[in-house]
Parts: sequence; structure tokens; C-alpha cells
Amino acid sequence: MNPRIYKASLENFAHIQTLISKSARTLQSQYYKKSQIETALELVNGIEELIAANSFFAVKYENKIIGCGGFAIDASESQKAEIRGFFVHPDYARKGIATLLLATCENECLHKKGIQTLYLTATLSGEPFYKKCGFSEFERFRQRLSNGESFELVKMAKEIQWTNA
Repeated sequence: MNPRIYKASLENFAHIQTLISKSARTLQSQYYKKSQIETALELVNGIEELIAANSFFAVKYENKIIGCGGFAIDASESQKAEIRGFFVHPDYARKGIATLLLATCENECLHKKGIQTLYLTATLSGEPFYKKCGFSEFERFRQRLSNGESFELVKMAKEIQWTNA
């Protein structure tokens, strides 16, 4: 498998939305009820802004977008960036797609933007991946959803630094 990663454009937006829905509905089903997942999809926003800021990536394989993710620089503290919108097509989960996306974001943040701290809000399905990638939990909370239910999430952070690799 030889996927291609590139900066997403607004032309990709409809495909990215489809990917996000499919990924969430499938990969989060072991952790949340269907009604929670459907309503929590409302929380996924700002992707267009990340695309416009040139900080959102898509992974394409065999002419199909199979992963996406990006970052937003913290407006109040320019040394920090939030990792956002990470989703992988269920058929390609655990095949290195999210790792490729995260490495690309880390590289872009550190080497081009001078950012030293990454933070994110992980779903329960994403938490093991981010822990494996060096993120540490600093808060666990329940997000109230518009249907009255709540959705458990985990705030995590990681310091990144230059390496000689």
C-alpha cells in the first residue's frame, strides 16, 4: 500500500464529510451508542477553516480519500496547536494512515511553525492511538449533546521537539 498525503482543498470537502461519517459510525461503535455517535457528529466542525488555513491533510489511496486530519494554531498561545479532525476509513484502520497524518502534522507544526506543544480532544476510540503516539491524558469529561445525552472525551497533550533523525 502506497497512500499519498496532500493538503486538502475545498474541492475535497464533500468526500471528507462522507469519510468522517463512515469512520465515526463504524470505528466508534464499540465505545458509544449509535444515538451518541449520530449526535456527536454535530461537534465535528471547522474543517473548512482548517482547509483554508492550509493546515488540513487528506490521504488518498486508489483514487479514494481514506484519511484526514489537521491542526489549528492556538490563537492565544502561538507555541501550541490543536490536532483536529482525524478520521480514517474503517477499511484502512490500523494500517498506518493516522500515524502518517499525525507525523505530517507534527512535522509541519514543529519545523514550519515552531510549535512545541500539541493538544487534542480524543474520542474513546482514538485514545489508545494517541497514547501510543506519546500523548498524555490531562482531563476526561462528558460533552453534553444536543439530544440530551453525553459523550465521553479525553483531553490529551504532547510536547514535540527537534530530533536529529
